[in-house]
Amino acid sequence: MFSKDDLQQLAEYQGHPAVLSLTLNVDPTKRTRDEYRLTLRHLLRSVGGRANGDAARIEAFFDHEYDWSGRGLAIFSNQHEDFWKVYSLAVPIGDSIFVGPKPHITPLANLWDAYGRFVAAIVDRQGARFIFVQLGEIVDGEGVLGEEVRRSKSGVNAISTSRRRDADAPTERKESEKIKRNVKDSAAALAAFCEKHSPRYVVLGGNAEVLNELRGDLPQPWADRVIGAFAADIGEPDLAVRDRALKVIDEYEAKREAELADAAITAAAKNSHGAARLGDVLRAAHAGQVQTLLIAEGFQAPGYRCGQCGYLSAQSMTRCPYCSGTFDQIPDAVEAVISKVVEQGGRVEMVRGHMGLTEAGIAALLRY
Repeated sequence: MFSKDDLQQLAEYQGHPAVLSLTLNVDPTKRTRDEYRLTLRHLLRSVGGRANGDAARIEAFFDHEYDWSGRGLAIFSNQHEDFWKVYSLAVPIGDSIFVGPKPHITPLANLWDAYGRFVAAIVDRQGARFIFVQLGEIVDGEGVLGEEVRRSKSGVNAISTSRRRDADAPTERKESEKIKRNVKDSAAALAAFCEKHSPRYVVLGGNAEVLNELRGDLPQPWADRVIGAFAADIGEPDLAVRDRALKVIDEYEAKREAELADAAITAAAKNSHGAARLGDVLRAAHAGQVQTLLIAEGFQAPGYRCGQCGYLSAQSMTRCPYCSGTFDQIPDAVEAVISKVVEQGGRVEMVRGHMGLTEAGIAALLRY
């Protein structure tokens, strides 16, 4: 299972002489195995003789080891240093191949940004179910069951209000108190589940009235991490709950990314905790200022890297302004700055369809 630690380790790895990075969409609903193998062959041929040993290792893996599980696959290979990493993913990933001194982590950074860690909770009047999902894979699940809530024959959510001679018989008030206790207990259990897994997002499912009450009982910081809800029955299968939660996250992410891009471009224009376009962003990353890196989907640009201190530049220079070292041209400065920002503990956001960011290519919100 791929984790944030794995992403960090890939960002820090420096391959000698080079590392081959491959991602492949193996979603069985999209193509057959033969079609995936054909795509793989085309990708490996596209790098020519730059990674013969690594290409052969990957071909052997597909011939003898791979079980075709998951919906996406990422492989990083440097046979010269016995470096070999394989990650089977529960979410699809785009087809790509890259040969360079560092792993090409853009596709994985993009997936982690959108689907890294979330909790989905299905709640009704009597109890709740929770699942923890990491990069599309259901990792853990729990449930809580409270007091039984009486239901009348007129409907599954109706409570009988008829007069009763038996003082111990259920009344609307008693049933309402039971529901409140149950929902409060569900909120406490959800908070404990979130404390256990520290999700980035929480998505709720169930009846709107119950969910509104749950949100009022849910303590901080988890109440602030609830990003949306959907109508659901407590008995829905875990995979169905995961898929419906992912749709909520997709919608939320698109809106959030647009707001971040607006903020970064505005801050850059005001010269206040923001940077836009490749040169300014590279300088900010070298200074360790980048808190959130924003990249227009598909944006790539060549650049230059100092062989001594690693300073990245969008322009060719005779000597490094920081250490007087010499520069080497690199095919993708965007990939290089992603690795640097991840190493520094910053966030990386791939943004789709934002006009201002598409024009700039890249922007950043700065720490200072």
